[in-house]
Amino acid sequence: MADLYGILGVRRDATLDEIKKAYRQLAIKYHPDRNKGDKAAEEKFKEINQAYEVLSDAEKRKMYDQFGEDGIKGSPFSAGAGGFDFSDLFSGNFGGGNAGGGLGDIFDEFFGGGARRRGRTAARQGSDLLVTVTLSFDEAYLGTRRDVKVARSGRCAKCAGSGAEPGASRKTCPTCQGRGEVRVSHGFFQMAQTCPSCQGQGSIIEKPCKACQGTGYVREERELSVSIPAGIDTGQKIRMASEGNAGANGGPRGDVYLNVQVKDHPLFHRDGNDIYLELPVSYAQLTLGDTVEVPTMEGKVDLKVPSGTQPDTKMRLREKGFPAVQGRGRGNQFVVLRLEVPRNISSKHRKIVEELKGFDGELKERPFLKDFAEKVKRTFSL
Repeated sequence: MADLYGILGVRRDATLDEIKKAYRQLAIKYHPDRNKGDKAAEEKFKEINQAYEVLSDAEKRKMYDQFGEDGIKGSPFSAGAGGFDFSDLFSGNFGGGNAGGGLGDIFDEFFGGGARRRGRTAARQGSDLLVTVTLSFDEAYLGTRRDVKVARSGRCAKCAGSGAEPGASRKTCPTCQGRGEVRVSHGFFQMAQTCPSCQGQGSIIEKPCKACQGTGYVREERELSVSIPAGIDTGQKIRMASEGNAGANGGPRGDVYLNVQVKDHPLFHRDGNDIYLELPVSYAQLTLGDTVEVPTMEGKVDLKVPSGTQPDTKMRLREKGFPAVQGRGRGNQFVVLRLEVPRNISSKHRKIVEELKGFDGELKERPFLKDFAEKVKRTFSL
């Protein structure tokens, strides 16, 4: 399931006014009246409405922030309280509550609502969690191991996830008389809707569990140790199976995904598995050639610069880059030679440069200047 904050394009700490503003803008953009026949826009409009139903309600938002999707599916703040239910994504009822029905309700009327009721009590996998971990450049290059704390929902130990106080029983829902659905008339049609009191289960808890407020879930914190492979890059994710939020009705846990962020390095720049380094060199080194010492992630190496090398030349050090995460091969390191012109020079240095300046006009030693001069001559002789 997509993150509700991401659907509206707001931060997790967004104010109610910011949420309302974002909702209004998106609702206008994707409204069916403005996008007739556009199925993608119609689905987007439903998602926007569903996200707003939760995030605009303080109690629903609190449950969602604490437990994710499970917090609003099985809580007293879900569709049973007259609000929004994620199953409405498939029913077409994106208005919320029991004010109106969707396509799912019409099918229930003709084919019966039993399948929907069974779906609400069937085991469901818990929602996934996303945790960001920040690595240094060196850690990403070499690989590392991290202990990560994860706040997740767990099954309430007091009520074993039932939501009822120990010893308390369930009773037939007085709203639907145990049917799990109610009938709502819309003109000539009578449509079936999931009962708002029992969420389709046909019974309600007489005495909600005090430890979990009747949700069946409690907040817990778990520390996970994860091995991060060498070569990992920003934006890549590592999956830890079955470590996410608890499932519903005995369903399995969701997963935890580590979203990796790698810090910048003061010397090196990364591009894929390749590493780039800008190395300052002098005019004499480029003109006469030289052997220069170059830092790499595994120590210093010697690099031979041929005589006559031009500024900004890119030289390659094979397999000095990042290893591939899959374990096959590694990138290269590229050294970009940056000509450094001194700002302040001594009188002796100045004298040498002035003597050298006399040779600047030798076109045979400066092929680029020779080519440029010929182009200028041809252009202005026309």
